[in-house]
Amino acid sequence: MTHPDSNVCDEILLDRYLDGDVDAGERVQMEAHIAACRQCRRQVASLEAFSQNLNDRVQHAVDSVDFVALEKQVLNKALRQYRSRGGLSRFVASLKYIIPATVTAGLLLFFTYSNYVLKPPPVPSAIINSFTGSMSSVMIFETPETRQTILWYTEETDVESEPNAV
Repeated sequence: MTHPDSNVCDEILLDRYLDGDVDAGERVQMEAHIAACRQCRRQVASLEAFSQNLNDRVQHAVDSVDFVALEKQVLNKALRQYRSRGGLSRFVASLKYIIPATVTAGLLLFFTYSNYVLKPPPVPSAIINSFTGSMSSVMIFETPETRQTILWYTEETDVESEPNAV
């Protein structure tokens, strides 16, 4: 194999030729060079023999392997490993169900306790009316739990509102 303008062998071009990675002009040039160059013919013959030997060995290895039995063996080993997992790994795997269930139960208990057990004391929910007179103050409001109206008043004298107060 040579450069286009010289008789020097070019190993890179020879490798490309053997790989089929040359254009038509380079292929014709390489075939002519190989026909004329004893060293390149030997190298091509050596590489082709190596390639053929490698292909034969790979094919022999492929032919000697029972892929169905190999597949069964791999699957059986994977199943044994899967079944042998236990103890801590199963416990950890079960946590993906236990943790959400525990959190849900805790939230239900919290809301049940806070809404039904810890009842806040009744407070007025709405002041309906309020007025103040010279003798009393009255406020009318309603509680949320009993729904009863409560009147509150005082009979103390309002000093500022009475004109004759001392």
